[in-house]
Amino acid sequence: MMQRIARSLRNQHGVTLIELLVALAVFALFILMIDAIFSSARTNARKTEIAADVQQNARVAADRILRELHETNINQVLVDNTLPGASQIVFKSARLAEDNSIFCLYTRTASGLGYDPKCFAAPGPVVAGPPYASPEPIAPHGTYTPIWQRYVGYFVTSTPDGLYALQRVVGDLSTPDSPLSLSVLAGGDTVATLIQSFDVSVTGGVVAVTLKAKGTEVVQGRTLPAQEILLPGQSLTRN
Repeated sequence: MMQRIARSLRNQHGVTLIELLVALAVFALFILMIDAIFSSARTNARKTEIAADVQQNARVAADRILRELHETNINQVLVDNTLPGASQIVFKSARLAEDNSIFCLYTRTASGLGYDPKCFAAPGPVVAGPPYASPEPIAPHGTYTPIWQRYVGYFVTSTPDGLYALQRVVGDLSTPDSPLSLSVLAGGDTVATLIQSFDVSVTGGVVAVTLKAKGTEVVQGRTLPAQEILLPGQSLTRN
């Protein structure tokens, strides 16, 4: 009996160093494959997020510009597009500064479609506005044309990442017929970032705006491919 047990023990073999190394190599390869799958999934998810951010960032800005341009008159638009990708535009708005929901019109005193007393100050001599003081709505009252209250401007400024930030500036006009000037395009609020180009052109009564945005990021030491969006748009201004 003891001899059989001894022979059985002699016939057993342990794990050799080569077998152990092979097992470890297979296990490490398996871990690397799993990590590559998860890394690729994270990268693709981040690319999708960046693309969505770029699209949302640019689309909101483009929609806002086109909506405001739709309310102005082509004769009240001043554009400088001499520098490709860095256009400048300033135009007049009839929106009341104190209440942006009010669109001011030349209408009859205390009556008529679109009349709002907030567009006019108390009776008295005409003064710098807005709102503009007058015994009655300033001429040409009763025509229902816009009373230009403010100027609105859009332009881009350079950022450290080599792209642009889209700025919006707004201010009051001293009188409705005050001339427009590109000199007011300074400061303002940032309405979009990661802008690659901002181009504006005017043809007839149509203002065309092309906004190109770009976004990229470094994930796990690798720079993701640039995510780009091109948003062309046209706004037919008021007659």
